[in-house]
Amino acid sequence: MMESGVFYGGNKVRMLRLHAGIATQKELSERTGISPTIISDLERGRRGMNPAWAMRIAEAVGTSWKTLLEEEG
Repeated sequence: MMESGVFYGGNKVRMLRLHAGIATQKELSERTGISPTIISDLERGRRGMNPAWAMRIAEAVGTSWKTLLEEEG
């Protein structure tokens, strides 16, 4: 889903987190410094991803930040 030019990629965030062996949203929050509420909202598609969060999450899960901003297809 696109809104205001920002992709809502919740399912992608969750899948990458689990693939990286990060079992909980809390653990991802601790690794990225992003609040657990924001991580939860991102995974549920209730909040738009921004480039700063994408870079921090990508580093934690071992992927390119651009991957988090690309539309799933």
